[in-house]
Amino acid sequence: MMKTGQIMIQEGLVSPGDVALALDVQEKNKGNGLQGSSLLLGMILCQLNLITPLDNFYVLKKHHKQMSVMDRLCEKEMAPRSRLEKIKAEADSKAIPFISFLLEKQIIPKGRLQQLLFDLFGIPLRSVSDIIFDQDCRSDLTSVIDRDLAVKLSIIPLHLAGNVLTLGLTDPDNLIFVRKLDVKFPQYRFLPVFIPFSGFKWFFPILYPQAQPTFSPPMVMQHPSAAEKAENGAGPETVSNPNLDKHVIARLFRQYETLRQGHESLNNHETYNYRLGLFADFIRDSYDEITAQNDCKTIQFYVRQQEGRAMVIATPADKNRKGKEITI
Repeated sequence: MMKTGQIMIQEGLVSPGDVALALDVQEKNKGNGLQGSSLLLGMILCQLNLITPLDNFYVLKKHHKQMSVMDRLCEKEMAPRSRLEKIKAEADSKAIPFISFLLEKQIIPKGRLQQLLFDLFGIPLRSVSDIIFDQDCRSDLTSVIDRDLAVKLSIIPLHLAGNVLTLGLTDPDNLIFVRKLDVKFPQYRFLPVFIPFSGFKWFFPILYPQAQPTFSPPMVMQHPSAAEKAENGAGPETVSNPNLDKHVIARLFRQYETLRQGHESLNNHETYNYRLGLFADFIRDSYDEITAQNDCKTIQFYVRQQEGRAMVIATPADKNRKGKEITI
C-alpha cells in the first residue's frame, strides 16, 4: 500500500524533496516530544504551505487514506469504538452529522474535538454566533449556494469579506464540494470552517428568510434482499467503469431524485447539476470501495424508498458475493 508521501508525489502536488522535508519535521517533533508530534504527514505539508487542506483531503479520500474522525478518536483513546459506532448509528438515524452529535451530547469536550478536527483536516471548528451577518451580502452568498443545495448538503455560506467567502460545513465530506466550488467560482477564495448542525439550522432562516427547511437523512448505500428488489420494482443499473458510464449514473440519479422529491427534476436546473456531480462522486467512491472489498469489477446499483427516504442500493454483479452497507 502506498504511503501518503508517495501518493502526494504521484498526484503531482509535491516533490520528493518536499516529502523529505515534511518527514524530517515529523521526526524532529517526535524526538522533541512536541505537542504536534502526532501530526499526520498531510497536515505537516499543509503547515509548510506546500499543499492546501482541500487538496490534502481530496487526494487522501480518493486513495482511501483519509483517517476518519472515529478512527482518530479511537487512536487517541478518547472513546471505545463500540460506543462510537452506536453513537454514529443514532446520529445517522436522526440525520445529524456525527461531529455535531458528539458536541450536542457532550461526548467529547469541545476543545478536544476542535483540536482533533484541526489535526485531521486543517479546518477550525467555529460557533455560528461569532459570525456577523451582512444583509448586503445575501444575494452574493445565496448565488453560490442556494437554499435547496444548503438543505441537501447541510453546508451554508456565512460571510463575505472582499473575495474571501466563509463556508460553514457540518461534515468533513463537505470539503469535496468546497473543492468543486473553487473551480466554479474562481472570483472567490473559500474559507471552510466546521460548524455544529444546530448552528446551521439557526443560521439557515437568517440567510434564506422565505424558506422552510426540511432536513432529511443522508443518502444510504446498502445491500438489498431479493424481496426488497421485487417490492420496489426499480431495475438495476450496471456500472463497470464509473468514469465512462456517465449515462448510466445519470439515469440512476434521475430515479433517485424522483423518489426523493416525488416528481421528475428539471435537467436544466443548476442545483440539479450540482447534485448530479456529487451523486456521481458518491457512486464512483462506492464502486471503488465495493469492488476492492469483493474482488469484482461490475456493480449493480438501483434505488428504492423506505420510510420516506430515497436510498441507493449496491450489490456486486457476481451474485455469490455480498456488498456492505455504506452511509454518507
